[in-house]
Amino acid sequence: WGDAMSEFSDKLAAICLEEYGRWDEGKGHETQGTDQPGIPADYYLFVKEYWQSVGINHLDGRTVEDGIRPAWSSAFVCYCVRKAGAGSQFKYTQAHCHYIAQAMIAKQAGSSDFGYHAQRYEDYRPKVGDIICAGREYAKTYTYDQARLVYTADSFYPSHGDIVVDVTSTHAIVIGGNVNHNVDMKRLPLNESGVLLRREAGGHKYPWIAVLECLI
Repeated sequence: WGDAMSEFSDKLAAICLEEYGRWDEGKGHETQGTDQPGIPADYYLFVKEYWQSVGINHLDGRTVEDGIRPAWSSAFVCYCVRKAGAGSQFKYTQAHCHYIAQAMIAKQAGSSDFGYHAQRYEDYRPKVGDIICAGREYAKTYTYDQARLVYTADSFYPSHGDIVVDVTSTHAIVIGGNVNHNVDMKRLPLNESGVLLRREAGGHKYPWIAVLECLI
């Protein structure tokens, strides 16, 4: 599509692709390590690195408490963004909704202090370095405005974000963490104008919350 890539977005995409490679292009599983027969890498320790990027040092891909394994997808995004050099221009946090909220505030204020501005997916063409965000669980039907409202009231909703590493005429290629208990790649369909189509799951179509436009 010819959209210019910044040095930061170029580096961010390269880091995401490097991580995807570390996970053997999605073949790894968060609980696996070289202490198990036939497993080529310590995937569970990669997850520990992601947690450390948000200041949490005691979790890894094998951590389970009472049957719950903590979701590390936001930690993955933060790891990649931090490693790419975002510095103080990003909110490194355990849940996507917190950095989404900051990007919404920055967009509304026209502020350049934060490295991302939240855009409504219906009228924005994603580009490399952007983060595509969706609601999960009870928030999977949330629109931009609903997500903003609920966050204002509750300071939380379940969500997910994937980083755009390439854009073709038909798809945004994204990489995210904790997708299938791994780091994995997805192809998100675009319309003829290069705008995201609603996401489909189980016969239903759901809106995206926002595309966070990379300004770094």
